[in-house]
Parts: sequence; structure tokens; C-alpha cells
Amino acid sequence: MHVRFYGHLRAGFGLAGGARATARCLKAAGCQLSYVDLALASHAAVQELSCNSHESGSNDDHFQVDFVHTNPNILSSNPELLERHPLTAPLRIGYWAWELEQFPAGWERFFSGYHEIWCPSSFTAQSLVQRSPVPVVALPHLPDWNHLQKRNKARKVFRQTNGAHPFTFLTLFDFWSTPERKNPEAVIRAFQHAFPRHDSSGPAVQLLVKASSAEQFPRQARALKNLAKGDRRIRWIEALLPQAELDVLYDRADALVSLHRSEGFGLTLADAMGMGIPVIATGYSGNLDFMPPGSAELIPWTLKTIERSRGDYVAGATWAEPDINSAAEAMRRLAMNSKYAALLGLRGQKAAQERLSSQRLITVVRQRLGRWWLPTDPAPVDAAAMPAPSH
Repeated sequence: MHVRFYGHLRAGFGLAGGARATARCLKAAGCQLSYVDLALASHAAVQELSCNSHESGSNDDHFQVDFVHTNPNILSSNPELLERHPLTAPLRIGYWAWELEQFPAGWERFFSGYHEIWCPSSFTAQSLVQRSPVPVVALPHLPDWNHLQKRNKARKVFRQTNGAHPFTFLTLFDFWSTPERKNPEAVIRAFQHAFPRHDSSGPAVQLLVKASSAEQFPRQARALKNLAKGDRRIRWIEALLPQAELDVLYDRADALVSLHRSEGFGLTLADAMGMGIPVIATGYSGNLDFMPPGSAELIPWTLKTIERSRGDYVAGATWAEPDINSAAEAMRRLAMNSKYAALLGLRGQKAAQERLSSQRLITVVRQRLGRWWLPTDPAPVDAAAMPAPSH
């Protein structure tokens, strides 16, 4: 089956990483993909489009599926993205990411022209199906398991050769993803509550805060950094890192922390679990599809009404408020008990490998595209032919 795949393939933000993961899954299911990169002026390209790209003047007759992996709010702000490449295939599928229980305001008109909508989690599906006139299908993102397995081995070597170091917590977010939703402020507060800066009796610790697009949101970045002012244990990485540098960051991490208020999926969480890194995360929303109890430190939460609109997240909707005290306790458990931390990492890795396995996700693709011919045996995935994920 020949699929024309639209997505933000060269950029380094969440929708781009999700698009690359979905393309990886379609290829593993036996689809032949041609790519249309939906470049955005607001998001710099971090890699070359090494995969086979589609030129607008080529013959469109051989495409059986147009697969559009971007959100309606982006198409609304950038209508030229699809005007340059109109959808002509007999089967048209949209892939939308969303992070609240409530249906996103203004997205209804974008159902037109699609036969199905796919999305990254059952949490997102239950929101979109509220207004959808077409089937809504949850297809979680397929991790790059070849890459993660290599990183798992490299990470062990790195840690064996670098000796003793402070227990390192890592949190990652992009200002474009709305910091109020990603909630790095809670991670900083939980860290400082768990390990008061003037208490020398506790373990040696540090927190790495990797923040993308800070230069485009200077006021918010400044306010966030002020929370950690004077705390030398909190280090900031304000850059859009290529994959090799991002790998080094994961190598240094003893645990990954996400006190999100809501997630459509949680790409960084899935990658960390796939590498055997123990995870602390809010026990709410899309990450629960691959994060069952016991596979991570799931932080309790209370449902909170959004009082003031934040980006696409409008006042009156709801999301989670994670308990900072519980998060601080989880941080202390991991930092003070290396055996428990290692065991939790292994449990998380096993859960991710089972719930996000290639075969499990390929089955979803084949079931949905079953009305069309697909090869009996899936073609091997050529990892070099797809851009590497970036955050």
C-alpha cells in the first residue's frame, strides 16, 4: 500500500516526534511511504529529510492513502500547508494529538474530508470521539526500539566508566507545548521540597531541566528560572538538541520526571522507560496506556478546572493537579535506594516493551487498513531511512 505521509518530519517538537513514530509503524506494517514535510516557520528544522520525499508535481494516482499527521489548530493557522499539497487519495486519514478530556474547541470543521481519525492514546480517543462523525482509532507511538536498545547498552557503559555522581533527575519540555500543561514548575518545587538546598544530610542530587524554544518565550523562561535562582544543583539546557546530544542527556539521567497536568501520549516517558530509566510521572492521561501501576512512580492528582485559558487549553476545561508532596517522596525513594531505582527501571522497560511492541501496534494498523491489500509479511524497518527522533 502506497501512503503519502504528511508531517512535521524535520522539526524537533512533540508533533514531529510523533509523526516519525507513526511513519515508523506504518513502514513496519508493510506500507510504502512517500513524505511531505510540513515545515513551520516557528519550529526550526533540526535534521535533513533523508527519506523519500514527494514533489507536488508528481503523479498522484498511485497513492492509496493520504495520511495527515498534524493538528487542526496548526492547519487553521497555516492553511497553506495543505493548499500546496491537496489530498487526492481515495482513503484519507488524519492523526490528531490532544491532551484534555474535553473536545478541543473549533476542531469540528476539520473532520471534513477524512475517513478516519487516528490518535496516540485511548485518553485522546475518548475526547475526540465525542464530536467525531468518523471512526476514531488509538494508535500509540511506536518507539525506535533498535535505537533504544543500543542506547540502553551505551548508557550502562557510560555509567560504569564515569564513576560516582550526584543522583540526576531529568525533566524535558518545549515552551511551545505550553509550560502550564507540561508543568516543569512542579518538578522544580518537588525537587527543592525533597532535597532542601541547605540540608547536607541528604544524598547528592541534581536536576537537569531541558527546555526547548526558551528564546521564543523569554518572559515565561525567566519566571521559571527564577524559581531555581541560587540553587546550583538545578542546571538548565536551553537548546534544541540533535539526537546524539539528547542521547548523552539520557545517559546522565538516573530518573526522568514529568509532573504534567495532561499528556496525549508522553514520548519522552516512553523513550525513558524503553531505556530502563525509572520514571516519576503524574498518574493521569495518555501515558497510562503504557505505564501500568508498578512500572513507574505514579503521582496522585486531583482534577482541576482551568481558570484562565492557556494556549489551546481553554478556561472551564479540566486537567490534573499532581501532588507535589507525593512527588517529593518519590524522588527521595529513588535517590536513596539504588536497588529500588534499578528495579523500577526494569519494570518500566518491560511494560513499555509489551504495550508498545511493534507487533502489537502493527496489528492495529493492519486491522484499520484491512479493506486494502497489505503484504502478508511486514517489510523490515530501515532505521537509517527515517529521521531520528528529537525533542
